[in-house]
Amino acid sequence: LIYHTTPWRGLVHLLKVFKNLNLKNQVLIQSQSKNVLTSGVLFTRTPDLGSPYYVLNYQEGNRTDAITKGEIGNTIKIFRGINHRRVPRKWRKLMESIQEIEKTVHSNFLDIEFAITKYKIIIFQVRPLTTGKHLDTYNLDLKIEKIIGENKAKIKKEYKKSNETITIFSDMADWNPAEIIGNTPNNLDYSLYDFVIMNNSWSKSRHVLGYQKKSGSLMKRFGNKPYVNVNASFNSLIPKKFSKKISKELLDYFLIKLKNNPELHDKVEFDILFTCYDLTLKNRLLELEKAGFSKKDIKNILNVLNEFTNKLINKFPSISMQSNNSIEKMNNNRDKLLIQLHKSKNTYAEYFETARKLLVDCRDLGAIPFSSMARLAFISSILMRGLKDDSNLTSDSINDFLTSIQTVLSEFKQDVINLSRNRLTTKVFLKKYGHLRPGTYDITIPRYENNQTIFHKINFQHETKKKKFEFDESKIKRVLKQHKLKFEKINFIEFVQQTLIQREKLKFEFTKNLSQAIELIAMGSKKLDFSREEISNLSLSDIFKFNKYPKKKFRKYLQKKIFFNYKIKKLSSYLSLPSIIFSEDDFEIIQYYTTAPNYITKNVITEDVIFINSYRDIPNIDNKIVVIENADPGFDWIFTKNPKGLITKYGGIASHMAIRCGEIDMPAVVGCGEILFEKLKIAKRISIDCKNEKINVIEYSKKDDYLEEKKLLKALGYIK
Repeated sequence: LIYHTTPWRGLVHLLKVFKNLNLKNQVLIQSQSKNVLTSGVLFTRTPDLGSPYYVLNYQEGNRTDAITKGEIGNTIKIFRGINHRRVPRKWRKLMESIQEIEKTVHSNFLDIEFAITKYKIIIFQVRPLTTGKHLDTYNLDLKIEKIIGENKAKIKKEYKKSNETITIFSDMADWNPAEIIGNTPNNLDYSLYDFVIMNNSWSKSRHVLGYQKKSGSLMKRFGNKPYVNVNASFNSLIPKKFSKKISKELLDYFLIKLKNNPELHDKVEFDILFTCYDLTLKNRLLELEKAGFSKKDIKNILNVLNEFTNKLINKFPSISMQSNNSIEKMNNNRDKLLIQLHKSKNTYAEYFETARKLLVDCRDLGAIPFSSMARLAFISSILMRGLKDDSNLTSDSINDFLTSIQTVLSEFKQDVINLSRNRLTTKVFLKKYGHLRPGTYDITIPRYENNQTIFHKINFQHETKKKKFEFDESKIKRVLKQHKLKFEKINFIEFVQQTLIQREKLKFEFTKNLSQAIELIAMGSKKLDFSREEISNLSLSDIFKFNKYPKKKFRKYLQKKIFFNYKIKKLSSYLSLPSIIFSEDDFEIIQYYTTAPNYITKNVITEDVIFINSYRDIPNIDNKIVVIENADPGFDWIFTKNPKGLITKYGGIASHMAIRCGEIDMPAVVGCGEILFEKLKIAKRISIDCKNEKINVIEYSKKDDYLEEKKLLKALGYIK
């Protein structure tokens, strides 16, 4: 035990309480540390896996009790093999001290509490880490160093290809791969997402709407982690009507702003980009003046975005009709393909070929229309939210209106209620929703029709609030007219409703093809004696080589690929990577940025927490706050079990779960970020105050090895 300036009388009292006056007992007395600049705890390897990184959880300022109270707000990881000169100056002396301790105790599995003053490093205590001792750390460290070197070479290559002075990669900008396929996706998940969305669909849909034409994949993998090429993303969201000069200046401005505010990388459309006209745009554009844009250029940007938005509004009816026709064609094609397959010999090659055709339709007839509609839905939402500044509408009334719109999500909720009350048969329910799975692109997770235990013991108590909205449409029209927004072919309220309804419908429909293709890949793989877990290590390009080899040779080829890719994935799990990459240094010095979570509803709750990381054994989540990494439409089963609230690590204000929670008036914190998420994972009970945007941990579930000692010291008045 370590005490700060504890009186001798108190120590005697303490010994009496322990009823042990053995003179061999030792009490360490440490003087109080003053003028502390930084304090915290450092792990000499990651405490979960033993990966070769120094993990620093720290607090700025003269408090040294933040670790004990669980209030640490900053985290940084530093690769153990980093060149000493590349270590940030702030941490160099601490690193020297830690390495000296490692040599002294002959161990690099340590948990160290420290403080930094202006002149010295203070070590409060050193404890052994119990994880990772079985590891061959020498070889592991060399392998991780090699992967880091490969990632550095890869990023240098990207910098050379780019024409920009700044090149950025983010796991949550734009199409949010961390939210959709996760931080460490299977090879098949990654290649499916790339094929359907990230290779070309994302850019084709934007070009059709009038944005700049870009080609190539939006997604890049470093280690096993997917990232969005931010430069390509930002470029693709600048209308082509702008001159080359303005486009270049805007792109530079966007990139610099993100570099200076990295915590905004999951909110770029709201806080960084100007992708369309909205009712707050004139005020938002004032920041361009500070960045050196002329008043003439700013006025031009305002006018171009206004004209561009008007064109999209008036093109919506035709885009909507084309989208519906496209989905109808996709569904008809799917039915024909499955009938043909049913009549065939059902060989692995036939399964794979049908899956390939389904995925091509999924991309061309499903994902591209969905992507266009998602962009229009964003425009309608941002216009609606802007009304609060120019009309008598409040934020609450606007949110209530947006979440009252009856989408496919609303239908799901009602169908679940009907299923639970025997008004709908399981067969009919699964025919409609059986294609969904928790993890839309993950072949290893069974879809609803193959995991019906998900809908056992349905307890759906959240009801959508039914309200009558009586907007003063004449006033809204006046406001829109003042902003030169022309709703000629469709009125404003209908535009908002229809874009949001269509977005959810198109998403729901195109995933039918995707889900069926994944099942056919699993069936074909079974013919080759591969399990879902094994086939998940392959890419689509591996699987679609089925026509190049005879069966025996093809199976051998896949077997080698599975073994090789599995080894790479397992090794990559020891690699730590940042959420946003600005330079090659970010592979060795990993900074975690404090994210501003998205709070849904204005409700306040205090409940027990349950962390979900498996979808095969469904835990009891009744009346609990569910904590989950990421979620897509396949996670709607959660709402059938009567949770009280939801927290996700990844996600934005317009993500699926944000919309879903708003619709049923469930308090949620969407996209809380890495630091807060790790804290909430080990919480037992928490309070969510959405109105004031606060989360408080009431009680932790993690066992405290020194709990009894702390209780005793507290009773004696030595600690608070």
